[in-house]
Amino acid sequence: MIDVLGFHDDRDLHTELAALRRDLEATAARCTIAGFSSPEQSWNTWGRLDSLRHQIRVLTREAAMEDQRLHRLAQAVQIVGDVDLGFIAYVAFGPQALPVEPLYEVRLIDPNGYTVPGTIRTNLPAARLEDARQALMTVDGPAYARRFGYQWRGYSVQTTAF
Repeated sequence: MIDVLGFHDDRDLHTELAALRRDLEATAARCTIAGFSSPEQSWNTWGRLDSLRHQIRVLTREAAMEDQRLHRLAQAVQIVGDVDLGFIAYVAFGPQALPVEPLYEVRLIDPNGYTVPGTIRTNLPAARLEDARQALMTVDGPAYARRFGYQWRGYSVQTTAF
């Protein structure tokens, strides 16, 4: 996995996803057999099944974003023609230096200049950018302000290309 700054970590998302799917199949088989020795064991197994389904959804989304980043990096390397220079150009300059489609990140900023928790939308293509901005301004922002008793005035959306 390569993060936005080009740092590598050893997390293999597809291997983790395969392991979770195997665990999900085993847990689903246990639920199908329904040979539970107590109600608590039944509840715990069904709860584990729900938890695994949620983890798979989250990890599938992370793996898709990572695949998208790696595809963009491969495009940059092919454009430049050199692995090292392509990687450097991708990490240091991104879409400004290379003819790869830019991706965007949008976040809701409160009147004090801080990012509102839970409002960062990342890896957005240009086609989905305006929809994400509108959702932040019309749904997420007012809900956050209302929940914590703030005035909605002064909030803004920050857009960053990478």
